[in-house]
Amino acid sequence: MYYPYLRGRQNELLCLRELLENGKLGKKIVPVIEPVRFSSTFFSTLSKFIEMNRDVIVIQNPKVGKFDKEFTEMRAKTEREGDTDKKKKLQETLEVYMEILKNEHILAGYINDAEMVSEFLKKNKDIEDAIVINRELGNYEYYDEYGEELVAKLTFIPNDMDFKDDVSGEVAVIEDGYKKAKRNIDYLEQPDEIFSRNHVVYKKRGYCGFCDYSIVGSEYEESGFAPLAIAIHLVYFGKKDVLRIHHFVSESNENISDPARKFEEAMSHLVDWENFDVIPKTTGLNNLLSYYYHGRFPGLGVIKKYSLMHHLEIINDYLGDE
Repeated sequence: MYYPYLRGRQNELLCLRELLENGKLGKKIVPVIEPVRFSSTFFSTLSKFIEMNRDVIVIQNPKVGKFDKEFTEMRAKTEREGDTDKKKKLQETLEVYMEILKNEHILAGYINDAEMVSEFLKKNKDIEDAIVINRELGNYEYYDEYGEELVAKLTFIPNDMDFKDDVSGEVAVIEDGYKKAKRNIDYLEQPDEIFSRNHVVYKKRGYCGFCDYSIVGSEYEESGFAPLAIAIHLVYFGKKDVLRIHHFVSESNENISDPARKFEEAMSHLVDWENFDVIPKTTGLNNLLSYYYHGRFPGLGVIKKYSLMHHLEIINDYLGDE
């Protein structure tokens, strides 16, 4: 099983929804979404998973973004609304959202920390139905001390066999394969890197699945900015099915002007790449190519959307019906 960990940005959600609608996201892939915005796109994406009888893990204690704040603000706005009809519509919208979150296909995930361990030990949260995500290697101490009381429905841990020895039940490995550069132009120093082998070895190592942050990475930034360089990150299978990532970087990187030109330059490196003819032409990649061949600039968010889509598609094909 593959559990891609996403932060619930607009284009990430649209990527998931589009893959679902086109039958490109098989049952071997269960996304993990840490919601960062209380948005209609978030809830419509969850609705699509429910409609198609597919599971998705939603983090109940997000650590980044504005989800909790915006949810609180919407409830307060509903309470303050003086117009009866408007108030009723807001209440109905909130009720629909709450019903979505209660659906059996929306699985509750928790980022583990001292506070969550306390909640589980006090039985304030039912750990038997929970999916517990340990992003820090230091969380090992919780299981060393309370292991038998922290048996969850599914537990994610860093790739560490000593940690794994102290965790009971179903365990998946979580690892960030994306080495984020400080600036896009820095990818020129290391344009091709190993991304991950977990999809090849996870069963051999006793894990039930694997999780990563795709081509987005674990680091979260609230808002983007106009970069000097545009970089397109494309994953592909190298020798022995090792997943690698290639960074295609623009050339006219003296200032932030003309992003369309920068996109064209980065894409020209992609189509001239020695592996271009043999890598799978996924929906995500074909959409990028369509923008390039038609001389159109999709925008940075859409570039990331289709690069992410490409990654999920090739993993979906790799897992197949194993």
